[in-house]
Amino acid sequence: MTDQLAPIVTALRSAALFSSLPEETLQRIALQSRLEAKPAGAAIFAQGAPARAFFIVAEGWVKLVRTRPDGRQALLTTFARGETFAEAVAMVGGQYPATAIAATEVSLARIEAEALRKEICAKPEIGFAMIAATAQHLHHMVRQIEQLKLQSGDERVADFLLGLADADSGAADFMLPFDKRVIANTLGIAQETLSRAFARLRPFGVDVDGARVHIKDIAGLRARLERRTA
Repeated sequence: MTDQLAPIVTALRSAALFSSLPEETLQRIALQSRLEAKPAGAAIFAQGAPARAFFIVAEGWVKLVRTRPDGRQALLTTFARGETFAEAVAMVGGQYPATAIAATEVSLARIEAEALRKEICAKPEIGFAMIAATAQHLHHMVRQIEQLKLQSGDERVADFLLGLADADSGAADFMLPFDKRVIANTLGIAQETLSRAFARLRPFGVDVDGARVHIKDIAGLRARLERRTA
């Protein structure tokens, strides 16, 4: 495998959609894909444009924004490393229903839909593997939605921070990936609620100073969260 293909194959392997495919298949798909780097604030695709490709986040964060008929914009969701977006609309050849914007500096694997369709026609087992992975991914999403319905604002914030910690135990220091307004919208809470949640989490070993976050005990915070949501 060439040095150029390696990061694309790594991105493919990180995505649930491709995780069960053999290495040979991943390399074939990678040959027809490319890695793109975007600065924070750059558009990845525009709402209404023909959907000819979908994307995997290799590094960074992406936000999806939909413009309403009256010109107002709504943040729909965000995507982090290993997540795919626009795959459904690209595979059926529709139009992008929203605008994708780099919320931070991002590295993306761009998967051409037509090339992937040809791969599936040549090797139908690829399609079956992707369907199985998609079903598993949807099950995970349903669990996440159910969890969000049951969680308080503080618990959503704690869960979000634990996801950023990228460790299972010990202490963690990291930076928030984007501004607090976007984080609040992502979690479905008001920005004022987010600030109050940060303050209420301080007794549990969470210190937020601007964009810098320190968690004293990741395992302890996760255990508290699990007990409250059980």
